[in-house]
Amino acid sequence: MQKKMMLLGAAFAAVLTMGYGALTVSASEPLAAPTEEITIDGKKPARFNHTTHLGLGMDCAVCHHDKDYKPLTAEAIGAMTDAGQLSCVSCHNDSHPKPELQSAKDVFHARCKECHTKGYEGKTGPTKCNDCHVKAKKAVEGC
Repeated sequence: MQKKMMLLGAAFAAVLTMGYGALTVSASEPLAAPTEEITIDGKKPARFNHTTHLGLGMDCAVCHHDKDYKPLTAEAIGAMTDAGQLSCVSCHNDSHPKPELQSAKDVFHARCKECHTKGYEGKTGPTKCNDCHVKAKKAVEGC
């Protein structure tokens, strides 16, 4: 019975996290990098796979930082229990003091394109728009 409750709790936590970019989180568990590809919502949604990037030896701090621009380690991220703390738009929005960092899109494009073009540890990434951006699924009429 206890095993069933744990499985149900884990499934419920997984469903809850879908709205937070598929981060693994519950009220009492630390955050962990998603193991499945996530889609970053926006006008032109983009795919991102943490496993691929971690497999290249990239540290979480390559992308994730705190409000003072200090890199966040995997341990610091693991200590968090609120997925909203890692949401780029929680800081990269109209209230950001630097206009060039207000748009999450601009930040992603600058950071991702630079790394994909210059490379990381000798490996470059895809650079064509459709390599990362996915077409938004159009609603089927009548559904």
